[in-house]
Amino acid sequence: MSFVPTPQKATAAGANPTQNASTVNNPPAAGEAAETTGEDAFITSRTFDLYWVDKTALMYKDGYVKTYDREQKRSMFAIKQKSSIPVILRDMAPPEGSIFDPAQKWDEEKERRTQAAKTEADAEAAKEKKKSSGGGKKNAKKQSAADAIKESNAAEKVKKDLERDVMKLSNLRTLGTLQAAACDTPVGKINRMLKMLHLAVSDLKQGTVGASEAEVLDILWALEEMPLFKSSEEEIAAEKASKKEAKNEEKKSKKDSKKDSKKDKKSKDSEKKEKIVLSTDSKALKDLLKEGGDKFKDSLKYARKLSSGKKDIITFQLTEMPDRLPPLSRYNRQFKLEDWQCDILSSIDERKSAVVCAPTSSGKTLLSTYTCKQAGGTVLFVLPSEALVWQIAATYYQFFKGNVTIATDLITFQEISGEAQVYIGTPCAVEKCLLKARGAAGEEMKKGQREFMILDGGYAQFDYLVLDEVHTLNGPEGDALQRIIRCCNCPFLALSATIGNA
Repeated sequence: MSFVPTPQKATAAGANPTQNASTVNNPPAAGEAAETTGEDAFITSRTFDLYWVDKTALMYKDGYVKTYDREQKRSMFAIKQKSSIPVILRDMAPPEGSIFDPAQKWDEEKERRTQAAKTEADAEAAKEKKKSSGGGKKNAKKQSAADAIKESNAAEKVKKDLERDVMKLSNLRTLGTLQAAACDTPVGKINRMLKMLHLAVSDLKQGTVGASEAEVLDILWALEEMPLFKSSEEEIAAEKASKKEAKNEEKKSKKDSKKDSKKDKKSKDSEKKEKIVLSTDSKALKDLLKEGGDKFKDSLKYARKLSSGKKDIITFQLTEMPDRLPPLSRYNRQFKLEDWQCDILSSIDERKSAVVCAPTSSGKTLLSTYTCKQAGGTVLFVLPSEALVWQIAATYYQFFKGNVTIATDLITFQEISGEAQVYIGTPCAVEKCLLKARGAAGEEMKKGQREFMILDGGYAQFDYLVLDEVHTLNGPEGDALQRIIRCCNCPFLALSATIGNA
């Protein structure tokens, strides 16, 4: 006995061209047969669309509509129905605000890189200018009074903002209140992180309930990820090394002072290195580390010793703090694009094809989302399973405001009011829908209007091709996937975590 259901014939009587909606009369009673002419029967036989889910099962009642029948000269009421697929996708979508725009992050990264390159070029130009001018004070331009006033006002404002941040943080005594506090200045944020680190270290040393090494290391790594903290620490270390070297040179020069002639003294004076001057932020950090008898400095030293003392830090992270690994860290919510992601995003901007082999949860979905948003036309997104199709479709239905088309073995759906931005499906289902391998034409051509369950065919409509889990070329639907790749005349982005020869 076969348990395969009998395929349904496509019916879309009285479809309304409004988005995903149709107005139909009440269905006839069971056993009633619709009268069809010979011409209609011929057209129907040539345009027989098969799908395993009945169209009426995907519709819901959306009120009534009043129409006027001119032949019978009377008003009639019909049931207004809509497709339930948008409602299903809306309910499956991730929480609002959890989807970020990768294009915005990429624009920020490009701006940061441009600014860094400009700063480096200016530093090189200043160095060359100083070298060509001999570094003398006579050639240095005097600062104008207006520039001096502007610089003084800016420094004064930063100082007042920092004092306000310090005053705000001085009354906070718990990790929760410190984490919720907002600081206006970068140094104020560093001060907040140092206070939290000191509290976590103190609780760990005292054996307080709830204290853990994971908490200490989470705060430490978040602190070390702050760019200003990194640069300021490097300046402080360079100043310390310079002072130590100068002190050693001074001791050495005292011993050899009696033997040196006047000419040797002049040559040594000219060889003296320039004194390192700390920036304002570096001075502020240096003062913070000395605050309260070096308590912050000692806590920072203890946390770093704790981190370096772990023989296998990766095992510790996976077993003791899996809920704190980025981007789940409670203290480091900043997302930064990695270099390999930037390389792929640049290739996408240049409309180049790319194959990416990266571990699971490493940020491959970011690349596919950026591709779907930045492509000039429709993107074909092929996934290996129906579960993944619905997951991605629900996410993109929210992100792209409904411009999503779905093609699976059980259900097909498209927006009938406009062009789809993303066309998502499994290989075999996508191939069947695009090739129209079911007769002379589909129902949408017989009726002369688009159907939400009958997809538009043809490969020429796609501007980009995204292949997730591309290693499934060796799977059951690999032949269909290979034919899709050959038929699409557009750039592609292939993603996988387990390509054997990568």
